[in-house]
Amino acid sequence: MSSIDVAINELNTAAWIVVLVIPLISFVPGVVGLIFNVLVFTRPTLRREPCALYFFSSTCFNLFVEFIVLPVRILSNGFAIDMAFNNLAICKIEHYSFYTVHAISCWLIAFACVDRYLHSSANVHIRRMSSVKTARVLIGITIIAMFIFYSHMLVYYEISYAADQFGKIVPSCNGQKGIYRTFIAFWHMVFYSLCPCILMLLFGSLTLNNIRQRRRVLSLVGEGNRFIRRTDTHLLRMLAAQMLIIIISTLPHSIYRLYASFTSNMPRNSLRIAQENLISQTVNTIAYFAHTSSFYLYTLTGDVFRKEVIKIVVGCLPHYRNHVRMFHVRTNQITVLQKYPQIPVIHHASTQQ
Repeated sequence: MSSIDVAINELNTAAWIVVLVIPLISFVPGVVGLIFNVLVFTRPTLRREPCALYFFSSTCFNLFVEFIVLPVRILSNGFAIDMAFNNLAICKIEHYSFYTVHAISCWLIAFACVDRYLHSSANVHIRRMSSVKTARVLIGITIIAMFIFYSHMLVYYEISYAADQFGKIVPSCNGQKGIYRTFIAFWHMVFYSLCPCILMLLFGSLTLNNIRQRRRVLSLVGEGNRFIRRTDTHLLRMLAAQMLIIIISTLPHSIYRLYASFTSNMPRNSLRIAQENLISQTVNTIAYFAHTSSFYLYTLTGDVFRKEVIKIVVGCLPHYRNHVRMFHVRTNQITVLQKYPQIPVIHHASTQQ
């Protein structure tokens, strides 16, 4: 066996690990995390926040990615099992729905950034635009718009034949060769990566500017306002973490697809095909982390989110409920005594019997 054959085998093995092992390992944590997202964002503490509604809606589409898209891609890329390879209708519907759902998820996070900007504005009229009603309208418009924007895939996707990483000619579901294949790669890069990411960065910067201006004006706040500000800060941290992971995860995927479309007519030897297959599978796998890692980002960056997760976990463990309740009561008593030491401790008669 020549050194080139050895290199090809190593590249194919690495690609198989990337496309099969890593998604399988991350599947269970992803499912658990997304289910916790649904439970937390429907809690009373966050239900009234329009930003949380964007997070919740994005999570619902990410569940589709986790339960439908990811298993189909594992079977397709790892075992060459995909009905879209042999049925034109499935080919069109599968890719149309998968692309659209990915884009919707990212756009909802982008609009969450817009909401934080509106919510942090010093202008009361702009601030009123940040509401659950506005969020519901924007979510509905986003879903409808993305399905319309990607509808051309139902017309121009087809089953074509090309060499795989082993040099065999196999069927695959792709856009029509030529101009359209370049167009769909550029289109998806714009609507899946560039526009949402630019929107996130722009309104993220504007939000930080609003917060700095408000801090100069509001030096003293009440307890209620302090709690609201703390919740807003934690939501902003969660949003920043999600924004960063989306940018890091989706841009390489979109850039590679654009490169592949521009070079689709170039002749390739077996080594080049194996190299590009490894790169393709790597950037595709990385892109899924934008849709499955949100729970762990929110837990690390948001105290409000983390506390709600703890409440859910404790609520599922009846044995510890009373212990936790007593701990909170004692903690609150200690906090009050530390702040107001002049207040005498009152012992209830029921506790002395």
